[in-house]
Amino acid sequence: MRALTLLYPPKCMVCGERISEEQHGLCPDCRARIGQDMRALYCSTPQNTDGLVCAAPYQGRFRRAVLDYKFNQRYAYGKPLAELAAQAWELHHMPRPELVTCVPISAAHAHGRGFNQSAELAKCIAAQWDIPFEETLRRRVLARRQVDLRAEERWHNARRTFFPRSSADVNGKTVLLVDDI
Repeated sequence: MRALTLLYPPKCMVCGERISEEQHGLCPDCRARIGQDMRALYCSTPQNTDGLVCAAPYQGRFRRAVLDYKFNQRYAYGKPLAELAAQAWELHHMPRPELVTCVPISAAHAHGRGFNQSAELAKCIAAQWDIPFEETLRRRVLARRQVDLRAEERWHNARRTFFPRSSADVNGKTVLLVDDI
């Protein structure tokens, strides 16, 4: 692994500056800037949830990093993104979940991307908190893509698209549902 680090030194996922492995994907300046944004960021609570936490504004270089994670197989970004999500969760005094799950994607999208970025991010968050990860939702095959819809249409589409797996046991549990964007 040392030889790989010498050949390909780690870089900040946001600004591209060289960093050490111990900095977990973010340089101190970007980590500080995201931390400031995180404290100022307000996310309204969606219907039928207890809360919503956003780690950073989806704009600029941070947006680019999230898109690179999602579409350009930047698997290493999962851990720093999970750390930011957990930090935002704790900053907003949300109750510690007992289970982490994810928004499922279609088999075609998973195949095209090579992975389900929401599932991988959820697994990183669960590992950080040492709590279980479980895929509790299924996606209907012929569902419309959320990205193609306006905000109010997304809630209606989500109700028709996602449904619990028969094996899912979430009753009475605090569950963190992870999506990538």
